[in-house]
Amino acid sequence: MELEEKKEGIGEFFKKIKGVGLGDLAVFCRQFSTMINSGLSLVRSLEILAQQTSNYKLKEATISVQDNVESGMSLSKALKQESDIFPQLFTSMVEAGETGGLLGESLEEMADHFENENDLKQKVTSALAYPAVISFVAIGVVAFLVIGILPTFVNMFNDMDVTLPLPTKILLNLSGFLSGVGGIAVLGIILAAMLALYRYYKTEQGERLIDGLLLKTPLIGDLITKIAVARFTSTLAVLIESGVSIIDSLDVVSRIMTNRIIADRVTEARESISEGESIADPLAANGIFPQMVLQMIRVGEETGALAQMLEKVTYFYNREVEHRIETVVSLIEPALIVVLGLVVGGIVISIMLPMFNMIGSI
Repeated sequence: MELEEKKEGIGEFFKKIKGVGLGDLAVFCRQFSTMINSGLSLVRSLEILAQQTSNYKLKEATISVQDNVESGMSLSKALKQESDIFPQLFTSMVEAGETGGLLGESLEEMADHFENENDLKQKVTSALAYPAVISFVAIGVVAFLVIGILPTFVNMFNDMDVTLPLPTKILLNLSGFLSGVGGIAVLGIILAAMLALYRYYKTEQGERLIDGLLLKTPLIGDLITKIAVARFTSTLAVLIESGVSIIDSLDVVSRIMTNRIIADRVTEARESISEGESIADPLAANGIFPQMVLQMIRVGEETGALAQMLEKVTYFYNREVEHRIETVVSLIEPALIVVLGLVVGGIVISIMLPMFNMIGSI
């Protein structure tokens, strides 16, 4: 009877640009496995998933996968067509599940994996949120004092012809510089430097250099290594349990490593293993993986229970990551407070010194 175009509000716009997170993939896999294990057909399951998900990009990708499956394409190949939404780990697991007739079980394992990854990510994010807020507030307070408050004292000191101490002269000159064109220039230089660093990091050489420096950074480097080990062991365990070969599993693992140096070491280990070596020996040669991890892998190879050993290592290193995050945050928080106190205290003292001289002369 009547057709009217739906006008999108700001909420719809943000839904369209929102990415697909680990939590979205975990829910997707959990619901998918439940429907497959309940006996629903693949196409019907995909149709229901597309209707249920609230993530716009995931909905569109699921509809595309459903169309390709209906046209005769296998599920794994259809998922690979949407590689910007579904990671290679997921498509490899689905392909292994299709081959072995255990698609539902593979989807359950992926749901557990994505949930664990999401939990770890949230712990890191929540732990770093407080130091980030403190840093932001500190920068705002200092900028307000230097740019907003100090200029009001300049005229007063000039009218009274007060002899200014050196700290006050430096602070007032800095305030005058930042309050004018200098502040805009400094902000522009900082933004340009950040953009240049980001673009350099996107190059292969820059990524290797910066990732290598991060691994050597005290506290942070150890945390990055532990997170990488936990991701390595958990992903490798899931793939091996699903029947993916060790060579293909290491290829997938190397692609999901966020640190280029560690990814290169996994790739080197994969090449050595393809030439007939054991798993632990090439991993030991690169010096990244701790001895405890290597020993557990050796025991798993000898006993034929590699996946189970990797799961134990994952559990241990997830606990280690939590403890390391708590340690890093416990050190960062007081350091930020001390630095903020020193900066604000120095500004206040620089303002008060001429006043003390004025009172003394009176």
